[in-house]
Amino acid sequence: MTRNLDDAFRIRPLVLDGALGTELEGRGVNTSGKSWTARGLISHPDLIYRVHREYLWEGADILTANTFRTNVRALKDTGLDAEALTKKAVRIARKARREKNPLIRVAGSIAPVEDCFSPDLVPASDAALVEEHRIMARWLDEARVDIILIETMNTLREALCALQAAKEESRKYVWVSIVPKDSETMLDGTPLDYAVARLKEGGAHLVALNCAPVSTMMAALPIVSKAAKKAGIWFGCYPNSSEKLPDGSWNLRASNNKLMAACALDWMREGAVMVGSCCHSTPRTTSLIENKRNLYYVLKEEIFLDEDNDDDLPEYLLW
Repeated sequence: MTRNLDDAFRIRPLVLDGALGTELEGRGVNTSGKSWTARGLISHPDLIYRVHREYLWEGADILTANTFRTNVRALKDTGLDAEALTKKAVRIARKARREKNPLIRVAGSIAPVEDCFSPDLVPASDAALVEEHRIMARWLDEARVDIILIETMNTLREALCALQAAKEESRKYVWVSIVPKDSETMLDGTPLDYAVARLKEGGAHLVALNCAPVSTMMAALPIVSKAAKKAGIWFGCYPNSSEKLPDGSWNLRASNNKLMAACALDWMREGAVMVGSCCHSTPRTTSLIENKRNLYYVLKEEIFLDEDNDDDLPEYLLW
């Protein structure tokens, strides 16, 4: 493979783009129903392209195609062509990449077949799960993504089924991202360290946590970092901006961009090679994460700077 990610990771961490769905919602796209952002591929393809470009210009190294809800189950009874929309989403991302930098990687997203935060809804049949994810993996491979990104997985069982399907259908890099419930477990109660080890055994190239609050991500960092290093697998992190309130409700925009970027820096210091952001983040979030990545890279190269003294910082690292 010409774009060797292992070599890239040994140089510096890579920045994943941020939210697409909530960006489209904020710009007036109707994302109601199970099809969520898939409908935007028909009604607003130019807007999707512009959002991709914004993330690239703000420093993203990896662009995620809008395939999170283009699977067959999500589009059942909608009259929409799941295969056509999956490949269209990748074409839009590849076009944005081509016009910015041909070395940018394009990831194709594979989501849970049901609700991301409801482990109880995951189909009981492993064979059925493998087959559903196999279809998406095949389409993404045919569309020529660089990375198959299995993300927002709430159960280890579905994550492993999707990983098996992707490995059987494609020779591309396969990354798996899981949702932590707390500092030690996934949403289905699986211990995070056990999940990391099993995903490594299954052939994942990288394992990450995503779509959880910054506070949860930071609490989980010691376990995930240790488990990934023990298993010998790359790891990463891309939180959302939410935080749970004392009454049990959620503030979906509790974490500001600086907190998200600070979280990314802490993960990089522990060895993460991919950092980014998830729901309710913006291109500005990506910009600040990229600044932190650059700062980390400078410090790693032993050019020691005082972060609190702006006079010591290169102009491109200043906010």
